[in-house]
Amino acid sequence: MAEPTRVLVTGGAGFIGSHLVNSLLDSGYAVAVVDNLTTGRLRNLSHQATFHHAALNDARIDQIIQRERPEIVFHLAAQSSVRQSAVDPVADADSNVLGTIRLISAAASEGVAKFIFSSTGGAIYGNPETIPCNEDTPVHPLTPYALSKHVGELYLELFNQTYGLDYTILRYANVYGPGQNPHGEAGVVAIFAGMMLEGKRPNIYGDGLQERDFVYVSDVVAANLAAIRRGHGRTYNIGSGERVTIGRIYSLLQDITGFDQEPAYRPRRAGEVLNIALDSGRAARELGWRPQVSLEEGMRLTIDHIRDSQARRNSRATAVPERRRP
Repeated sequence: MAEPTRVLVTGGAGFIGSHLVNSLLDSGYAVAVVDNLTTGRLRNLSHQATFHHAALNDARIDQIIQRERPEIVFHLAAQSSVRQSAVDPVADADSNVLGTIRLISAAASEGVAKFIFSSTGGAIYGNPETIPCNEDTPVHPLTPYALSKHVGELYLELFNQTYGLDYTILRYANVYGPGQNPHGEAGVVAIFAGMMLEGKRPNIYGDGLQERDFVYVSDVVAANLAAIRRGHGRTYNIGSGERVTIGRIYSLLQDITGFDQEPAYRPRRAGEVLNIALDSGRAARELGWRPQVSLEEGMRLTIDHIRDSQARRNSRATAVPERRRP
C-alpha cells in the first residue's frame, strides 16, 4: 500500500485550519500542523495530526519542514486582526511578511511540490470601482494586514519564477461558520450571533450599509482541496459574489435567534473597506469550485454550533460535584 501524501497546515488549530485538517485526514492525508496557539486551540485539533507548537517566525520552521517532508504546504497562519495590524504594523509584518518568507524559503529548499496560500479578497482590493471584482482588479490595501498578505503573494510569485516553487493563492471573502470565535475580533456573523444568544446588544461600526461577501467555511476548505491538483501558479477569489449589508446580516441573525434589540451604532473604524464582493468565475472555470452553502443555511449551522457550545459551558458551570459517602 502506498504511503499517504504528507501535508503541512500552518494555523491548523485555528478556525479555518482545523476544518481543513479534518477534511484532509478524512481524505487519507498524513497531516502535520504548525500553530503558535495565539488564537488557535488544541481542542480544535484532531489527535491524528502531528502537532508542532511554533510561530511562523520561529527558527525551528526550517527544522519542522525538514522533519515532516511535506509534499504540500497549506499556509493559513497569520496575524489576522485588521485593527491590531494598524496598532502594531511591525508585529504584523514580523508574522505575516517575515514569517511567510521563512516558510516559503524552507518549502522551496526542501522541495515542497505545492504551496497553497490563504490570502484576503475581502481586504486586498480596498474599495474597488467595480463590484464584484475579479482577480485583475488593482490591488489597493488600506491596512497593514492587507498589505502583508499582498507581499506574501508577491514572494510566492518570485519563488515560483526563481526556484520553481509551485503555488496557488486563494483570496477569501469573509469566512464564517461553526468554530469561529464569537468573542474578540472574529467574523461579524460569529460576533453578532454569540452576543444575541447571550442577550447582549451587538455593535455596528458605521451605518450598517457597508457591503460584504460571505463564504461558508466548508466551501473554503473545498477550494483548498481543489487547489492541490489544479490552479498551478494562479490566484483565485473565493467568495459568493453576493453583496450583503452588515445591517442585513444583523436582521437575518435576529430572525434566526429571536433577538429583538436594535444594534448599537458606533463610529466607522479607520481603514475599513466600505463595499466588497468577489467574482469567483475563474475558480469555477479552473478549479471546478463553486460555493455550495447559502448564507441563510450557513448562518443557521453557525448559530446551532454556538448555541450548543454555550449550553455545554453553562452545563459545566452549574454542575454540582457529588458528595462522597462517609
